[in-house]
Amino acid sequence: MLFLLSNVYKSNEISSCVKNSIKVTGAREHNLKNIDIDIPRNKLTCLVGVSGSGKSTIAFDIIFSEGQRQFLESISTYASRLLQRTERPDIDKIEGLSPTIMIEQKQLRESQRSTVGTATELYTHLRLLFSRMGTEKLSASHFSFNSPLGACKKCKGIGTEIAIDTEALVDFDKSLNDGAIKHSLYKQGGRYINILKTTGRVSFDKPLKDFKKEDLDFLLYAPQVKLKNAAQGFVQSYSWEGIVNQLIKRSKDLRGISATKSKRDAWFWMAKQCPACDGSRLNEHALASKVNGKNIGHYSNLPVIRLMDEIKNIKSQVADPIVSRMSQLLGFMVDVGIGYVSLNRSISTLSAGESQRLKLARELGSDLIEITYVLDEPTAGLHPRDTGNLIKVLKKLRDAQNTVIVVEHDPNVILNSNYIIELGPKAGKHGGHIVATGTPEELMNNDASLTGKYLSGKMKNDIDGPRRKPTGYLEIRNANLHNLKNVFVKIPEGVFTTVTGVSGSGKSTLVNDIFVRTYSDKVVFVDQSQVGSSPRGNIATYTGAFGIIRKIIADENKVKESLFSSNSTGACPDCNGLGYNKVDMHFMAPVKVVCETCDGKKYTKEALEYKYSGKNIDEILDMTTEEALKFFTQPELQKRLQILVDVGLDYLSLGQTLDTLSSGENQRLKLASKLHRKGEFYVLDEPTSGLHFADVGRILRLLHKLVDNGNSVLVIEHNLDVIRSADWIIDLGPRGGDKGGEIVAEGTPEEIANNRKSYTGLALVGKRL
Repeated sequence: MLFLLSNVYKSNEISSCVKNSIKVTGAREHNLKNIDIDIPRNKLTCLVGVSGSGKSTIAFDIIFSEGQRQFLESISTYASRLLQRTERPDIDKIEGLSPTIMIEQKQLRESQRSTVGTATELYTHLRLLFSRMGTEKLSASHFSFNSPLGACKKCKGIGTEIAIDTEALVDFDKSLNDGAIKHSLYKQGGRYINILKTTGRVSFDKPLKDFKKEDLDFLLYAPQVKLKNAAQGFVQSYSWEGIVNQLIKRSKDLRGISATKSKRDAWFWMAKQCPACDGSRLNEHALASKVNGKNIGHYSNLPVIRLMDEIKNIKSQVADPIVSRMSQLLGFMVDVGIGYVSLNRSISTLSAGESQRLKLARELGSDLIEITYVLDEPTAGLHPRDTGNLIKVLKKLRDAQNTVIVVEHDPNVILNSNYIIELGPKAGKHGGHIVATGTPEELMNNDASLTGKYLSGKMKNDIDGPRRKPTGYLEIRNANLHNLKNVFVKIPEGVFTTVTGVSGSGKSTLVNDIFVRTYSDKVVFVDQSQVGSSPRGNIATYTGAFGIIRKIIADENKVKESLFSSNSTGACPDCNGLGYNKVDMHFMAPVKVVCETCDGKKYTKEALEYKYSGKNIDEILDMTTEEALKFFTQPELQKRLQILVDVGLDYLSLGQTLDTLSSGENQRLKLASKLHRKGEFYVLDEPTSGLHFADVGRILRLLHKLVDNGNSVLVIEHNLDVIRSADWIIDLGPRGGDKGGEIVAEGTPEEIANNRKSYTGLALVGKRL
């Protein structure tokens, strides 16, 4: 008891002299140049600067990481061992730091059973409401789709069933010998295609469009049949099952199948609403119970903004406290811009930006004060119309006596912040300095601030030239997936097209789920998913540049190329080519210790002795893409390196591992690996996400250059500079969820700007939304 009281007195003493700022002294983490950082407490601070300048290092690797580490050190070893620990950042000192909460752009759990309702506990409240107010006297467990008592018998509580998209799976114009089946399980020479051959039931030379119905049914829909073959001198037993039936079974049990392979399978899936429960996930017994004449499935399938209105009509002494809490949480979700989602929506279908805003909505319900919130681009995926509400949310967190630190590129968020810290002047090795600090007005008047010049309008991302004319069209007819309402649209070829609209209006469904699937053989789809999670893959290996580099050094020294691979004979034997060893600290986080044998260079002494133009393999991999471009003279290698520079990755070192890249860097790296193609139709999902104004200008010029070189480009975008530069705009809406899913406007930027029904048009002319 005395110990507790002494702690109370100590905490009172501390709180009475809380520092006015978070002070970091001698920050050297990653590319930071031994800088001192001063972040005001209880204010909204924006960290800005070009990509790779060091913003995220300050926010996440120093502020959040150290705040979490110190907090975990203050609790018992028994409790802290269950939590993920972080390493101490490379700094001299940090002062004035309070417990930190990171709200990052990372998808939540990918289980189909985890929904928006379960993640926010709103569905728990709804189950409680029905157990108290429902017409059938059932327990809360009877309304849980994760319980045998409540789960739909047909879909087992998932709410959907998997069908196979035969248009994506089969090219009916090709024969089996020509690769008519697009799934890799059925490639020529594979087990399944060999089994099919032994049946002798179908032709391998005839296009599938010329198959008789019974032959096509055997190929695609045959039930499992047992077969025998004695052709090799002994009897072999095996079975054949129609390809569609086999893939449906496979979709229900992916145990032992890697995440990469399951994603490949998912390309051929079509999720359809379960006909037994209409997507509610519950059985007939649970759905028979009503509140205000409607069952729980009705409420959980409503968009949040409509659910908020409906539950207000549920009134009784028992219901009032439950409805009050639900209304508060639903209101927070609307405020952060995800009012279009339903409680039954699977978490796995949310984008990284939507997941982040869902986490932010949960934090709004907290009564804690003096917390340091660290956010990573909370406006990602938000239309300008939705940004205003998000800014109010950030200010609400700040006004509740919290410190809010945001890594952001959105001009509206930056202009509404109390304080700005700009990192730079460039990226990578040329970044890591504090370029400017102050209020938005002070940055706009600071000639050293690149961000200030864009905010003040002194610099702009204008693309000159007339609007291009389409060379043809690719049509989408009767699109009804998710919230799309029988959409018919012609996607122009040979031009730069942007698909726009408020959050949840149906852009991703139309482009990613329908257009890309329909024209999978014609489009090059570049999304923001991770290109690799292994610490062994790097920038050079992914682009094919490393193979050329290894050959150059090997030829120069007349040795084998494998000597310069950290995954082969050249790898340091003590760290297996990683450059570090992990030390298990038992109750503390594992610590990465630089390998003493190779001093973190990954290679054997023998490999490091060989040089090209005075540099060994470690020194070459330590060069940035920009430096390597000047160092090497070989045309093929220069071509690959130039593409990396063109997509704005000039600051990354050749040896930077793929597991350290941001989502925006992942997308640009994928784009770089595919830019050598001509006459292609490129589809990109928000290519400017995570980019500074200056980087947006660079990627914009690259995309327009692609079109000038005979390609077509289609992007989903919210960035107004990108939208203004487009040849053609397809605007969806008018709002999100069930109030979206329609084509609001089509035309040039000038035509969209004159359309008063389009929120995008209003944003283009600077109208208040």
